[in-house]
Amino acid sequence: MKKYLQFLLLISILACCTGMASAQLRYGFRFGGDIAAARLSGVRDASLSNKSAFSGGIVLEYQMPRCGFAPDIAVLYTRYNTRLSEEGESPVSFGRNFIEVPLHLKYKFWMKSFHDLFGPMVYTGPSVAFRIGNDANAPLSSNKVQAGWDVGIGFDIVNFIQISGGYRFGLGNAIDCYPGNPDALLRTNAWNISATLLFDF
Repeated sequence: MKKYLQFLLLISILACCTGMASAQLRYGFRFGGDIAAARLSGVRDASLSNKSAFSGGIVLEYQMPRCGFAPDIAVLYTRYNTRLSEEGESPVSFGRNFIEVPLHLKYKFWMKSFHDLFGPMVYTGPSVAFRIGNDANAPLSSNKVQAGWDVGIGFDIVNFIQISGGYRFGLGNAIDCYPGNPDALLRTNAWNISATLLFDF
């Protein structure tokens, strides 16, 4: 009986290893840009806009075996170039800097005639940004932790390059303090496009 159980255990381990072999863990680099839409409310006679943003960093992707699901996680440096306009004051431009950690669940629609060559995909998932600093002339203070939710589409080329575009919904208040306006509310939503290069371990 003991030998039988050992045999079953060995078969189970081999089956698991076979499943892992058909899966694929990859690492890579992601670079992108945002067209951000910051919505400032609770402040009279003032408006704030994110003119542009860029990000870059590392990513891990796990391609699940025998299906199109492929979760990934990235660690990115992200900078928002921001402009604040107040009535009677000169506009102030400043930067907001973050370490951003998006966790995406992707699904790739591999086309049979182009398998491993081209695959449209969709993705969604949460993103958390950790503030690492604002420019010295920033007239407001951002929250240390800011959350968002991402949705988007893209395509995988030759199982090596991924091009994607999507939209980020800002969750919660992005402002920690706005002088004289305790009820100020800022949500940073953004359109974004990125390119990812992936490599096998």
